[in-house]
Amino acid sequence: MKGYGGWTLRVNLSKGIIERYPSSERLLKDFIGGKGLGTALLYFELIRGLNPLSPENKLIITTGPITGTSIPLASKCSIHFKSPLTGIYGESQVGGFIGPSLKWCGLDALIVEGAAKEPVYLLVEGDRAEIRNAKHLWGMDTFEAEDALKGELGSDVEALLIGPAGENLVLFACICHRRGRQAGRCGAGAVMGFKKLKAIAVIPARREVEVADEEALNDFLNDLRSRLKEDPVAERLRRYGTPAMVKIANSFQAFPTRYWRKGFFEGYANISAEALTRITVKSVACWNCPYACGKLCEVKNGRYAGVKVEGPEYETIYAFGGLCEIGDIEAIAYLNELCDRLGLDTITAGNVAGFAIEASRSGALKTDFPLDYGNVEAVARLIRLISYRSGIGDQLANGVAKASKALNLEWLAVHVKGLEPAGYDPRALNSMALAYAVASRGACHLRMLAYLAEMRGLLENLTNDYEKVRFLVDWEDRFTVYDSLILCRFARDLYDWDELSLMLKAVTGIDSNVERLKLTAQRISSLIRSFNVREGLTRRDDTLPQRFFEEPIALEGKTVDKDRLERMLNAYYELRGWSREGLPL
Repeated sequence: MKGYGGWTLRVNLSKGIIERYPSSERLLKDFIGGKGLGTALLYFELIRGLNPLSPENKLIITTGPITGTSIPLASKCSIHFKSPLTGIYGESQVGGFIGPSLKWCGLDALIVEGAAKEPVYLLVEGDRAEIRNAKHLWGMDTFEAEDALKGELGSDVEALLIGPAGENLVLFACICHRRGRQAGRCGAGAVMGFKKLKAIAVIPARREVEVADEEALNDFLNDLRSRLKEDPVAERLRRYGTPAMVKIANSFQAFPTRYWRKGFFEGYANISAEALTRITVKSVACWNCPYACGKLCEVKNGRYAGVKVEGPEYETIYAFGGLCEIGDIEAIAYLNELCDRLGLDTITAGNVAGFAIEASRSGALKTDFPLDYGNVEAVARLIRLISYRSGIGDQLANGVAKASKALNLEWLAVHVKGLEPAGYDPRALNSMALAYAVASRGACHLRMLAYLAEMRGLLENLTNDYEKVRFLVDWEDRFTVYDSLILCRFARDLYDWDELSLMLKAVTGIDSNVERLKLTAQRISSLIRSFNVREGLTRRDDTLPQRFFEEPIALEGKTVDKDRLERMLNAYYELRGWSREGLPL
């Protein structure tokens, strides 16, 4: 099939066996690639109830049909596993150069199973692969390990790595790439850590993908280039990156602050995109991306001199700036670099730190150092303790849901299905209540992008909640196709349903009209739901923290209407074709 790599690589670390075999054309046609393919493989490969930190769990990395082609904003790969943090469907994507590199090695999927007895890394070079000793890399932070791999294998190598947090099985450890790109959510780094897999290093043999209709693709790209020149999103991202959202979220009073007690941070100007320009060195782009939304930052003077990090992104600023009330962009860059080196998801890390501050203030969590809002060094110390599971860090390394249960503070904890939310408060942005409640991996902002629809006023003229849910389901379906092709979320205004269909046909030759694409998206969503139902998830899990229903957000005085959420949940299930209890039919 054109557009695809054509091969699947299976690596059994327990047995030291590597197999390379043709990818299933049936799965590619039914699930496209990326998220769809990864979901199908995860569902059919895993058995119900397995321990996420066991040899039976698998790390499944997929590319999409447009990955590595001339289509811009198509550099990501998708990583799938049973999450050690939540115990359900785990998924995370990472940009940079690793996705195209895997595709150029001919891979649609890389399946890692079993567990090594000693630290190893996997080398994929063209059409061959081998398992190598990684004892010399174990214990290194991600920056050090990536530098060591480049010294060992050459500057052309692209790598996915874990840091000490992954090695120590922190349940929200991430996978890192090129220092500033992370597969952040759900604890993929802990899965690699259990498998004693320090890194996956990739050296591509070629740098092209054969497409079905070169002429049609070129026509599509010529039209796209003209639209890119006039795209206001592109200009804003090139100039400010994701931190532009700091000012916007505060204007909606939806910027989570003081561990979810407020929706507005008085000192937001000091952590905004404009503040970040003081330490920005240059913009950084993923492969073949015209947006260059990444910002390489360097602190040259003062307390944090020497910090050099790609970021912080909006979500990191919200997590440490808002939730922990750290009103200094240089301090947030320092915490960002620390998390990137140690291999921690900054969203969960900031939520855990905010939770720990509240727990410490209440007396439920005992520390031998002062822990409070605005205390940068205390938060940094907490991050280190968590990464090495030392002292109080051992308990907090399990995430907010499990830590709150151990401390008898479940009423305080903010999470959905065990995953801590992103930086949009559903008490201010009502559509996010549904988005967080139904998101398959937990409190995720990316699957539906409801916050964006609401901020743009796209829901205002819809006559009732049922129509609003219908709109959001259509958005979720479109972005499911994005994640399967795989496209970056920042391409959200560039490709509508017709263009996605045209793109897929030009690259693969598969004639999938809009209705077929929508059915494919529905198939993927229902299979993810089936995976979670198989793991014991029910309608009762599609809800929000009790605080959102009972505790008004400061300034606005708003809460989430629970009855309204239940009605919207009914509508969502109906539109998905599921039962009233959320079971796929």
